[in-house]
Amino acid sequence: MNNRAEAFKKFLEEKNINSFQVNEFENNEFNTVVFRSNLDIKGQKLPVLVILDDSIYGMIRVFVAAKALNKDNETELRIGINELNKTYKSFKYYFDNEDNLILDCGILLNEIEKEGNLIYTMFDVIIKHLNNEYKNLMQLIWK
Repeated sequence: MNNRAEAFKKFLEEKNINSFQVNEFENNEFNTVVFRSNLDIKGQKLPVLVILDDSIYGMIRVFVAAKALNKDNETELRIGINELNKTYKSFKYYFDNEDNLILDCGILLNEIEKEGNLIYTMFDVIIKHLNNEYKNLMQLIWK
């Protein structure tokens, strides 16, 4: 396990946060470790990953909606996502190859002993944002 992942795992243990499953990937050139959990947003459990490796970057990835993009909602949904991306600096939305709506929050990490607090602070920002925007996003998706 890489040093950042070890430090985050220790942070979670110290804070008695036990809602994450840890996955290590063997023979990975960046020593990637993924912490898996869920966020409760408006009664929905959204899968979330914390991805940590040997680089100076960490990632929080939230799977906002499965198969979100379709021919009926594409124009309005892309316009809405673009507006959110222009508004919020700390994270970005995009559609993956299966048209799932993803929110990524890239985090520049530099002090291993303080990174747990930074990552968890970004969780608070994401949760507040999603609680404010989730209903609007779902309305665009369900058109």
